[in-house]
Amino acid sequence: MSELDEWEESEVLTSRHLRVSQLTIPTRRALISPLRERLLSAVSDFEIVDEGRQNHFCMALEEALNNAFYHGNLEISSELKEDGSSAFLDLARERETQEPWRSRLIRVTEIVGLFGLWICICDEGSGFDVKAAMERCNNPELMLASGRGLLLMNGFTDELIFNGSGNEVTLVLYRSDEDREKALQADLSTGEVIKRIIA
Repeated sequence: MSELDEWEESEVLTSRHLRVSQLTIPTRRALISPLRERLLSAVSDFEIVDEGRQNHFCMALEEALNNAFYHGNLEISSELKEDGSSAFLDLARERETQEPWRSRLIRVTEIVGLFGLWICICDEGSGFDVKAAMERCNNPELMLASGRGLLLMNGFTDELIFNGSGNEVTLVLYRSDEDREKALQADLSTGEVIKRIIA
């Protein structure tokens, strides 16, 4: 059985302009890398950005997946990384085989089209205080080495959106082509919506 057989994936909608997929992934650390590569394939499938921006987005996506697996579903504190020991990975290895952690799932919704990529990653952990974490990121004196992941995610996405409880994040990457008109534009002064068709 390959690693890809361990998760479920369904295409909700597919066309040459748009793809909507839903993935359900068990909490197995070995799946992080193939899942990252599967999600990154959307960038090249729809030619969203160049290789440089794709590499940056890859780092943001890696951080988001690590957060969901390690901090979300396995509930392992970043503080265990700070002492430089193997305690963080040792605990991850242990919890991956124990309940309730091993039964938790990661759910991913991917929306990709001519205008960009939206990846929503939801774990079954208790979440975190998003506001406090972002405030720590803005204060170098409070930021630990392990807290740099949020900075990477914020810096290498066009939009980064968390839900209120902090157990769901959406990473957005817009298409680079400056000359492509957006399919939907709104005139904020009048509220009028203008639909455009792209062939």
